[in-house]
Amino acid sequence: MRRFVALWVGVVCTTACVRDPETTTDSASDSDHPPERVTKDLVDNSLWQQRAADDDPLASHRPAEVDCGIAGAFVEDTTLEINTNRCNYYAAAQPLLVDLQAGDTVTLELRHFDLVAPEPAVAHVYIAIGGDLVWEQNIEIPGPAFVYEAAWDVTTNYPAGTPVDIHLHNHGQNTWTLAWIRGDVVEP
Repeated sequence: MRRFVALWVGVVCTTACVRDPETTTDSASDSDHPPERVTKDLVDNSLWQQRAADDDPLASHRPAEVDCGIAGAFVEDTTLEINTNRCNYYAAAQPLLVDLQAGDTVTLELRHFDLVAPEPAVAHVYIAIGGDLVWEQNIEIPGPAFVYEAAWDVTTNYPAGTPVDIHLHNHGQNTWTLAWIRGDVVEP
């Protein structure tokens, strides 16, 4: 008799106790588990396109003559390098590679060697997404080499394709490197 009961319970459980993933829901809600986040590149440093004067969001900073050829701004490995001895003003844009949602964290790494100039000056670096200023630095020249590792949370949704702008100008011969702009975004 015990064998019969155990067999009967085993048969009933194999047909009634199996959960159908199509119709079964967990008792815990999705809000109990934060969404999966991954780090993604938001820009590709080989895609920067210099802005024309009439398309420059900071045109008031733009000198009368911009001299920034391929020796002034170029990609080395995967980083964007700007040599201000050969590029007196850099304003460029490219489309955002992935969607950003409010609450996503953006990080960047920008570095420069020792900053020198014939006389004291101020360098200006500006990053915008969709026309919204998201990171900016005014850096005294002369100054020591430095690595900026910045992070901030996005407060607005930006779909992939939204323009990302970088702006850099300073006086003197200096070398700047944008290593990356990345986002910790929700995995689609």
